[in-house]
Amino acid sequence: MAANPFTYGNPISDPTRFFGREREIEQVFSRLRNAEFESSSLVGERRVGKTSLLNTIAHPDVRRARGLDPNQYIFVYVDLQMVDKSATPAKLWQRMLKQMARYCQDAEVKQMLEVIRKEETIDTFALADLFDSIDEKHQYVVFLLDEFENVTTNQNFGPDFFYGLRSLAIHHNLALITSSRQELIELCHSDAIRSSPFFNIFANINVGLFSADEARQLIARSLEDAGVTFSEDEINAICRLAGYHPYFLQAACYFLFEAYGKNLPSEERLKYLRKEFREEADPHLADYWHNSDDHERIVLTVLALLERQGKASGRSFGVNQLQDYYARSDQTLSHLAKRSLVAAQAEGYALFNSLWGEWITNEITAVSNDAQTYEEWLKSNQSTLEKLSSKAKTEIGEILPKISGKYRDLIVDWVSDPKSLLAVAGLLRSVLFAV
Repeated sequence: MAANPFTYGNPISDPTRFFGREREIEQVFSRLRNAEFESSSLVGERRVGKTSLLNTIAHPDVRRARGLDPNQYIFVYVDLQMVDKSATPAKLWQRMLKQMARYCQDAEVKQMLEVIRKEETIDTFALADLFDSIDEKHQYVVFLLDEFENVTTNQNFGPDFFYGLRSLAIHHNLALITSSRQELIELCHSDAIRSSPFFNIFANINVGLFSADEARQLIARSLEDAGVTFSEDEINAICRLAGYHPYFLQAACYFLFEAYGKNLPSEERLKYLRKEFREEADPHLADYWHNSDDHERIVLTVLALLERQGKASGRSFGVNQLQDYYARSDQTLSHLAKRSLVAAQAEGYALFNSLWGEWITNEITAVSNDAQTYEEWLKSNQSTLEKLSSKAKTEIGEILPKISGKYRDLIVDWVSDPKSLLAVAGLLRSVLFAV
């Protein structure tokens, strides 16, 4: 049997192994091909494939196929995970100019790059002169800045840095393609930077879940020369377990392929897949949850409980149905969909994979991990309970002991809305007390 064709640890570097994202790629190149040579911001949750997308965009074969001659267009990838609290604009420019020099073919420009990058401070006018020379030679530069939030949230990068970078981008043959977990303007460390016109030069491009066709294409093409064929039932199991999230999809396929390598029978293959996949997925699901605000956690919990309840057909729930349990569901769902934590479907919304709902339910009910008993919690949280009406206290009195101490405040805030109290209490009770 061939080597496992599925990978889930490192980003994809070979464009022949990159699947989907045609719309996103075309958006980026369309902006680069237009007369203004415009910039783009790729926005997506961790592990959704932003770095793989940047690698693909930067590849010479992809650039050439999209109408950009690699000899004329210099693409410079910079991993900004290295930007720590001690980093400065000068150090970042030194790094970017060093990378430019590696790919630059023009001797005069290369000499200018070497001189400027060795300076302790990077002069703005020197940078302008450099890009003047690049413009005169009809050369174009694209900076691919991965994890750009490490710059926008860094106190050392003030308004002057962003004004300077914007000036270079709008007056010269320079475009920026950034990637970040959230929209850049949401990640600024000060109001002065947030109000900067720097952010106006970008088009935000959301990097989300695959379509069903893209997910199946990934599986089919990866297996073409692998000597293994997944059954239709196995593919359906993968799509339920992992959803159409690129990272989770690759991981699930990897473990199923390994199960074939172990010559496990059909039923044992699926058991092996679920066990190994759960262990791999748990820390990433925990990261998504802990980086969600209370509104998002409530909506995610509603979806998890409704899914566990199993009364609806399929796993999708309409906005009106969800608003019965939480009035702010509508605007929260659209944000969760952008983060790829829920999947927007024709019938409504669903958690992006089946394991996510199970993880959420287990997380909010993990009372065995509480540092204090429920009685101790009650004594120290009387002010929290005072938010509730007597009716609300009655409704959730038997529910709170079954909720993890970390999330009792969240549940109290949730049921404090009298319009949804009975629906919420009924939903919690139906799942927590299910036989």
